[in-house]
Amino acid sequence: ATHLTKFPNEYDSNIISCCVIERKRESDGCTYTKRVAAVRNVLPSLLRKVETLQVEHFELEEECWWNTKLRKLMVKSHNLSVSNWITMREASVFTPHQHNPNWTHFEQEGTVTVHGLGKLGYLIEVFSKRFLSAGAQHAITITEKLMAERQTRITSVWYSEFLFA
Repeated sequence: ATHLTKFPNEYDSNIISCCVIERKRESDGCTYTKRVAAVRNVLPSLLRKVETLQVEHFELEEECWWNTKLRKLMVKSHNLSVSNWITMREASVFTPHQHNPNWTHFEQEGTVTVHGLGKLGYLIEVFSKRFLSAGAQHAITITEKLMAERQTRITSVWYSEFLFA
């Protein structure tokens, strides 16, 4: 589950920190993890007209359910900060692809709603949609890089132990 260990990393400077708040094994065998992340405020200054949006970072809460038997990861996240103005929600599911279990089938949906800011709210929604869509693709690329690095480390450790055993 590279997803649960990938942030922060050197590939995405917008993730400032990520702290595990809770981790437990549920009765169905799933591992439940709740994290809070601090993410850089990427809103352009033009869209930061409201005082509560003039912050360095936002906090997001993420909940994950990892079923190792089914190889299924479900992720739900929402914003904790500025929630009186903006509601951001995202849900993702990672499962083995039906035609090749070595591939991952990835589904994601999300919403951004801005409350009570009129045309400024509409501009924030449009910006957020574009930024988050690009961010989802960027997150996939980061995950692939981290998985490749992890595989290289595992292979090199195994190989060096084999040579020097």
